[in-house]
Amino acid sequence: MSTDRGERQVLPRLNDYGAALVLLCLVAYGVFRVPNFLSEMNLSAILYQYSIIGLLALGQLLVVLTAGIDLSQGALLALTSITTALVMVRHGPVMGVLAGLAVPAGVGVVSGLLVSRLRMPPFLVTLGTMGIARGMAMRIANARPVPIHNEAFISFGSGTLIHVPVSTFLWVGASIGLAFFLTRRPFGRHVYAVGSSEESSRLSGVSVASVKLAVYVLSAFLCAVGGVIWTSRLGSGSPVGGQNYELESIAAVVVGGASLFGGKGRVDGVVAGVLIFGVINSVLNLSRISPFWQGMIKGAVVLLAVALTQVRSGAAIRAPEGMARA
Repeated sequence: MSTDRGERQVLPRLNDYGAALVLLCLVAYGVFRVPNFLSEMNLSAILYQYSIIGLLALGQLLVVLTAGIDLSQGALLALTSITTALVMVRHGPVMGVLAGLAVPAGVGVVSGLLVSRLRMPPFLVTLGTMGIARGMAMRIANARPVPIHNEAFISFGSGTLIHVPVSTFLWVGASIGLAFFLTRRPFGRHVYAVGSSEESSRLSGVSVASVKLAVYVLSAFLCAVGGVIWTSRLGSGSPVGGQNYELESIAAVVVGGASLFGGKGRVDGVVAGVLIFGVINSVLNLSRISPFWQGMIKGAVVLLAVALTQVRSGAAIRAPEGMARA
């Protein structure tokens, strides 16, 4: 009985802080074993790239918490980029940014309605909207980049505050806001409830369809925010941007401790998951590891994280049984 109780006490701690411990070990390795890891240029490069992926990962977390998946994120980033650039050229930066935020959010509404009202599988729905969004971006731009000449907008993407990219502050702010809503507001409790059991949530008076619609719209909106920042940094709209970004966001969510079966996941874990991949990418590049090996290593990290999630889920199921026997 004492062994079971000790196991139940240790497992939640590992679940809550496992990603943070892995991140700490990776940073320690980079500091002591990899030249130039602590250089301002390298740290800025990590934050510039992965703050955008971090915004996508926050949206992905919301969807995953409801036992869904969003494969359209990278394509929505490209659609945001092209929409922002084209509208900005004709109507100025304010209208460009607003259009860049609105169009992907509209795609999110479509995905959310198909999943929540017609009960179509999220994998197939977002796979379809991924193709539609990428095709729209290519068609609208005629498969060519759209240059932006607004210096104020371009400087925003590469701007820093106390030597930290502005995009990082936006990511941190979005993370704090999402953590607050998930832990302190009824909406957050409903998201977790829907992911744990749709039927129980429905019987408890939760509007399951509304919650699902909301998470897909929020995911698309966070993609759009990341797309605006990415376009600003690039200085042009690109119809081919965001390739595989959705895979990186899913990987960060899983490595951060969220369950693909829904109902389990934390914002701080996702933030740690994003930074884990940022540090891994930096260490591999600075160590001059072949890009082919880099892909294999990242894939192995994702598989290991999924395996650990399965082990933790099995332990959580066995814990009540052990308690009953005690």
